[in-house]
Amino acid sequence: MPRTILLADDHEDNRIALTAVLERDGYNALEAADGREAVDKVREHMPDLVLMDLAMPVMDGRAAMLELRADPRTRDVPIVLLTAMALSVDRDRIIAEGFDGLLIKPCLPPHLLQEVRRLVGPPEDAEG
Repeated sequence: MPRTILLADDHEDNRIALTAVLERDGYNALEAADGREAVDKVREHMPDLVLMDLAMPVMDGRAAMLELRADPRTRDVPIVLLTAMALSVDRDRIIAEGFDGLLIKPCLPPHLLQEVRRLVGPPEDAEG
């Protein structure tokens, strides 16, 4: 069974583009349009990884990450911050806050897939 990646971004075009990259590489992709929807989908589907935009309506990516980290069921799901705000984001601070990685938008497909593979491995579990 393919590994599942949840992509949380309020811009539909970003979700479409990045979902296509993930699915073309063999991952199963889920989408969320805001942080609240992302938290709900993580709890429902327990994805292998979350790619989380920082600036989203309803609940931003940082608040969503903190809520997921506070829940014993979801605290270990890797979460990569996905942001266009490269100049205002300090990678070390982001990791210290609880994110597992950082990708700057626009994110080239090889960089996206490298980070996904670093955290969850190839699309399919070798034992499956």
